[in-house]
Amino acid sequence: MLGPSDTHPAAVLDAWDETAALRALRLRLEPGAAARHERPGQVVKVRTGAGEGFFALASAPAPSGIAELLLKRGGAVADAAIALGAPGGALALTAPFGRGFPVDAARGRDVLLFAAGSGIAPIRALVQALSARRDEVGRITLFYGQRRGAEFAYRSEHLAWERRGIRVVLCPSAEDDAWPGVRGRVQEVARSLAYGGVRIPGAAAFVSGMPPMVAGVRAALAEAGVDPTLIHGNA
Repeated sequence: MLGPSDTHPAAVLDAWDETAALRALRLRLEPGAAARHERPGQVVKVRTGAGEGFFALASAPAPSGIAELLLKRGGAVADAAIALGAPGGALALTAPFGRGFPVDAARGRDVLLFAAGSGIAPIRALVQALSARRDEVGRITLFYGQRRGAEFAYRSEHLAWERRGIRVVLCPSAEDDAWPGVRGRVQEVARSLAYGGVRIPGAAAFVSGMPPMVAGVRAALAEAGVDPTLIHGNA
């Protein structure tokens, strides 16, 4: 049985660039580790020669033990993991741990999802989990922010999400970026677009991003009447 700090070699099945800065890896967890993957939004600790780092899994729990990571280039541990993460290789990582997102909190409610930067990784896992339970929840809207339009990950999946009834609102914040849609930080866009600006006190919200973004989202949701106990992070 794996302890919380024990690592195991997770086989790298596939690797690809989602964007110039974001590298995706598909891994196979060992059975003992896969059994710990219970909720979307859980994290693993990756151990490399450059040190250790914590990364949220970018996929929902799967009986197959398949899991994905989204690594942002530029950090020592992420770059080392990317170098090790060629198909046929392996990464040393712990079993998934942490609270993750409480998916049951969305049952019977409209759902608002907020992600910025690499925070899309755990939110993508939540999108997968909610898609599998689509008839249990109401409207779902994802507000996803990056600096520029070329930086949005999982673009090839967005149409499939829309077809599952998940509204995807991409929010580039850079003023110098050519963009045909809305522009601004996710909380600013949500404040103007979420359900026509009406109050949504019964909605459940799930947020992943840097602390200032999370604080801004919480403030915007408070203005919309959302109960703070219905706003969830994954940690």
